Amino acid sequence: MVFLIIHNEYRDKGGEETVFNFQKNLLESKGHKVVTYTRSYHEVDKWFLGKAWSTFTSIYNHKSIRDLKRIIKQEKPEIALIHNVFSIISPAIIPFLHRQGVKVFQVVHNYRLYCPTGIFYNLKKGEICEKCLYEKGREWNCFKNHCTENRLSDFSFSLKFFLIRHCNYYRNVDKFVLLSKIHREKLLQKANGIIPKEKIFFLPNSYSLQPVEKIDVSQKKYIGFSARLTQEKGFYDFVKIAEQMPEYEFRVAGRYSEEQIKDMPKNIKFLGFLNKEEISAFYRECKLVLFLSKWYESFALIQLEAATQATPVITYDCNSCAERVENGKNGFVVAIGDIEDVKEKIKLIFSDDKMYEAMCQNAFDYTVENYSPEAYYNRLMEGVEADKERI
Repeated sequence: MVFLIIHNEYRDKGGEETVFNFQKNLLESKGHKVVTYTRSYHEVDKWFLGKAWSTFTSIYNHKSIRDLKRIIKQEKPEIALIHNVFSIISPAIIPFLHRQGVKVFQVVHNYRLYCPTGIFYNLKKGEICEKCLYEKGREWNCFKNHCTENRLSDFSFSLKFFLIRHCNYYRNVDKFVLLSKIHREKLLQKANGIIPKEKIFFLPNSYSLQPVEKIDVSQKKYIGFSARLTQEKGFYDFVKIAEQMPEYEFRVAGRYSEEQIKDMPKNIKFLGFLNKEEISAFYRECKLVLFLSKWYESFALIQLEAATQATPVITYDCNSCAERVENGKNGFVVAIGDIEDVKEKIKLIFSDDKMYEAMCQNAFDYTVENYSPEAYYNRLMEGVEADKERI
């Protein structure tokens, strides 16, 4: 079978790029031919009108259509796995692929089908916002509520996603691939119109790091954070916790600017971007990882990757990570924003060696048993075959 995997890379690479590469490598290892089509947000930097023009390429990009026409003619793909298409590729490719007889599986990593910013979170106010789930002309809430901290961006997001919804591109999707229970709840139970239930395909992510061969808790020392250094990812809660717990060592994996880490507590060490081998070592050396994302994260890979190195997480209850953590068994779930409870759980982990060793083993076992690449592949192919039979 020939797969076409499509992704518009973000300015700062993250989990979606990891899933893109994981799918490619997994399918090729199973004997499938995989063709990729990628474009990068960095193209915007070379354009005369830059971000302003990207508002319109988000709606329609002739080059993307032309490129895919050539690929289809040469490679004859049967299934297209689409990840991100903004702001360069454009969802206009969806009806084009449909007309060419290519089955379209849209991997829904975020909430852009309803929320212009994709995260149901108002950056200006620093709080979860679901207004675009319910109100008419919902995309304009982004502008009215000043969701992005930049008025021009507010307007751009509102305009392009208003027009995209009215272009009705997504009616040509064969399967919407959802990643978690909270993802499904927000996009189905509380909203209507864009995703028909019969087109839902539930496919949780898999881990991409090689599981550790031997669990050694003696080398685990640090409290880790691995995400963008932003408000909605909970970075500033992480900083507050480190500041209030100076007796512990904290480590941060991920790109940063000097401005972002200015005046940070002395017990935080910033490691920068880590490659695959380095991030594995990072998780192995962490006593625990704090996953403090404050939006309805659909399926972050951090918890899976940490667990393959036998490292538990403490997570807020608002995101999908909480679905995979059994409180006190393979990690801890606390109420969103409750840093006092996070601190208590950290103290417990560092004080109870027996409980901690069991937690490490449980985190590892649960993840390897339930989220293996083999299980992911089997589930994906079940969806592919079921859709072929339906047609």
